[in-house]
Amino acid sequence: MRVLDTSFVIDYLDGDEATKTFYEVHGGATENWILPVPAVTEVLVGEGNVPGGDVVGTREALSWTEPYAVDEQLAVTAGLIADEIVPSGPFLDGPDALIAAVGRELDAPVVSADRDLTHPETKKVIDVEGY
Repeated sequence: MRVLDTSFVIDYLDGDEATKTFYEVHGGATENWILPVPAVTEVLVGEGNVPGGDVVGTREALSWTEPYAVDEQLAVTAGLIADEIVPSGPFLDGPDALIAAVGRELDAPVVSADRDLTHPETKKVIDVEGY
């Protein structure tokens, strides 16, 4: 099981070969690919903001992922993760912290190229894999 960050999904939808290779090397269709609702939201709202965007088609293109809802407890976990990162570390915004919290809750790595999530100080508190 792996938790996908928005950066991975956007790169995947844009045809980035690194994401396709990562997908295939790490189990492809046999792996459980978790897509936190904050990441779904960022991707679909981004698509909706693009002239001629295709929200429904984009969602269909992500049918290989499993959406993961957030709740109040996950919000608390997101806050705790942000608190654990040393003051000299990165600033996690709400979506990044919630995505990190899903990874912690599921005891699964977060797959990302986001510089805040892949920052060494963040990697000290959650499991992150680059692609």
